[in-house]
Amino acid sequence: MRTVPGVDLAPCLELDAAAVDPDDVGPTLARLTTGWRLRIVGPEREVLLLRAAALAHGALDEEITTEITTEVLGTGVRTVYCAACHHPFPTTGTAARCPGCGTDLDVADHVSRRHGAFLGVPR
Repeated sequence: MRTVPGVDLAPCLELDAAAVDPDDVGPTLARLTTGWRLRIVGPEREVLLLRAAALAHGALDEEITTEITTEVLGTGVRTVYCAACHHPFPTTGTAARCPGCGTDLDVADHVSRRHGAFLGVPR
């Protein structure tokens, strides 16, 4: 974590998504005062999970900026949120079987900011 001077008029805290655990976001945000901005940088899956954790701990959409440092479309691990049983799980590719309920899913391009995951739609 580090502050980034000059990125915004308000002070900015930058989180390295590959190095910060989503469970640490709440205590980190609790130390900030009004007016801070949050910048999350890293691989897609980790950035989405940290963003979801920040929103769950009271950060506003307008306070967060993200930067994906690696392209993962079709090649990397993504978190998928099963629309049938609401189970999030990691997977690769554009189709998966939910380990929670066994439903065959197509991985949509829709990303849930709240869950930090791509929507898994039953086939």
